[in-house]
Amino acid sequence: MAAAVVNSRPVTSVTDPLVVSSVESPGATSAQCTALMAALPDPLASLPRRVLAQSDDPTLIGVAAWGEPAVVLRCGLPTPAELTCSASIQQANGVAWLPLTGQGATSYIAADRAVRIALTIPDGTSTGPWQEISNIIDATLPERAICVDGVLVPPES
Repeated sequence: MAAAVVNSRPVTSVTDPLVVSSVESPGATSAQCTALMAALPDPLASLPRRVLAQSDDPTLIGVAAWGEPAVVLRCGLPTPAELTCSASIQQANGVAWLPLTGQGATSYIAADRAVRIALTIPDGTSTGPWQEISNIIDATLPERAICVDGVLVPPES
C-alpha cells in the first residue's frame, strides 16, 4: 500500500497567480520603495517573477515575488522587535541584514537603509536571490547607520 502524501499548502506553478498575505507596510509608498520596486528584475537569480493574485490590492504595494516556492520581497515594513543595536547582523554584497528564521523559510530584514525591506527565502533555495537583491538595494538605496550613539535609527516615514 502506498503512503499518502499530505501537503501543507496547495501545489502551485510559477505561472499561477501567487496569493500573499497583506501586512502592515507604512513605508511602501515612499520614494525609496518606489525606486527599489522599479529596479527589481525579472527573473531574479533565474527565478521567474510571479504575478500576485490580488495585484490591485493597495495593501500589496511594495511586494514582489519570484519562483516556486516563492521568494517574497516586501518594502516599507515597520522595524521588527528583533532589530536592536546588539542584534546579530549578516553582510551580503554591501547590505546589512537581520536574519529571522521561521518555519520553512528565513526572512532577511535590511537594517541599514532608510526603509525596512524583508526578503523571505524558502529553505532549500540558493543564496542567489539574496545576493542579487543585495546588489540591487546597494545600487538603489543609500546606506546609513543602523544605530547612532547606541540608539536604533528608525525608518524614514
